Amino acid sequence: MEGLACGPSDEPSEGIVVSKPTARLMMLVNAAVWGSGYTMLKHVQESMPTQWMMFFRMAAAVLLMGVVFFPRLRGIRLRRYVVPGLALALTYWLGFLFQLKGLETTSPGRNSFFTDTYCVMVPFIVWAFTRKRPSWQHLVAALVCAVGIGLVSLSGGGGAELMNMSFGDSVTIVGAFFFALNLVLVGFVGKDFDAIALMLAEFVWCALLFSSGALFTEGGPSMSWARWDIVLCLAYLVIGSTVIAQVFQTIAIQNLPTSEASVILSTECIFAMLVSVIFTGETLTVPSLCGFALIFGAILLSEIQLPAKSHESSKSHERAHAGNEPVDDRKAD
Repeated sequence: MEGLACGPSDEPSEGIVVSKPTARLMMLVNAAVWGSGYTMLKHVQESMPTQWMMFFRMAAAVLLMGVVFFPRLRGIRLRRYVVPGLALALTYWLGFLFQLKGLETTSPGRNSFFTDTYCVMVPFIVWAFTRKRPSWQHLVAALVCAVGIGLVSLSGGGGAELMNMSFGDSVTIVGAFFFALNLVLVGFVGKDFDAIALMLAEFVWCALLFSSGALFTEGGPSMSWARWDIVLCLAYLVIGSTVIAQVFQTIAIQNLPTSEASVILSTECIFAMLVSVIFTGETLTVPSLCGFALIFGAILLSEIQLPAKSHESSKSHERAHAGNEPVDDRKAD
């Protein structure tokens, strides 16, 4: 998962104003960049241990963000971001550990679809924290997603290959759970902190966690990693997937309705599959295509807001007729 963007915020904020077509294009570029990042990760992972790869990515992102947002960060008391940054980093770190462990034994396309199931999980994790029950829409999305996962899991080649793919898929779904938990925690604590400073604190802790894990489990860094293809892939992940995509998303969601932005961003897994098929030779079967279609449908169903007759609206009509008050029936965008 290149970016945690399930359900962008509609809260008004000062920012760059662009036309809706431009905002849609920025969101689509964002989805394409994040989607193609899965294949980049797979390529780097074949030559570099996972935690060292993520350390270099997080450390470079911290340096870039520090330079770009230095004027904004100067007036912020960063010490109060240490604890919330650590809480977010732990879930983010675990999410990437499981996701990338799954990527070792599964293809980038499958990994992207299973990672994006975090959007379906979010309402149920919120339920666990707040006792706010998921709507029927989220329950249906979870059921559809489960059927889709089952179809994809049955599309392996059999024998040891099927066992390896199934293990990779399962581990990826565990990673999706931690990404969903991270998103929920961001929703709880993010309201009281500056978004850029909180993200920077999270990335600093992630860099420390990945470097510690790498030193204990993967040994020291190696000069054999300094190949041009590895450097280019890491540069793409840092500059493209982390900095440019994040900036594009921040601007675009300020100029688009939540539902529209979510639908466009959901195409990330489709881009990931296309890039994987073209560059890694990933093969698709009829059951897997049907499964991916169901998973994508479940993601859309969990994110968009379906029109429904509001019980509150009918009550307001009754009050209006009783008190002769005017009723504004216009729907918000």
